[in-house]
Amino acid sequence: MATPVYGKQYIRFAETGYVADTDSVDQFTVVSISANTEPPTISKGIAAGAHFGVVQQDVLVVDPEKATTLQRLATVATSGLLLVACDGTVTAASVGQPLEVGSATGVATETSSGGAEVTVNGGIKPTVRQLVNIGDVQHVMVSFS
Repeated sequence: MATPVYGKQYIRFAETGYVADTDSVDQFTVVSISANTEPPTISKGIAAGAHFGVVQQDVLVVDPEKATTLQRLATVATSGLLLVACDGTVTAASVGQPLEVGSATGVATETSSGGAEVTVNGGIKPTVRQLVNIGDVQHVMVSFS
């Protein structure tokens, strides 16, 4: 039996981000951070421009009948060789190119499917290094510096 592909991901740096009660974020999606809220919140709804990193776990919308008073925190990998979920449109031609994500989903996609280039840390463009299939779900390995 082969080892899990998740072992290919190397997280160099990670931070903790707050997710609003009314928002949900899927694991391995690229997120942005809103400094206009208190506390600053992360969201998968992103457009072209600055991004925060890649969320490492699912965070679901709060069920008001089961909600606690605890803040909803997510681990966001900000540097390393990171897995990013993909919508299935990314091809081998994307390897070596800047990462593009869907503006409403935060998953890797192609320009022809509405993708916008990701930038981090003042304009650095993360680069797609490899296409990876985990079961029947496509991911890309991306180098974030």
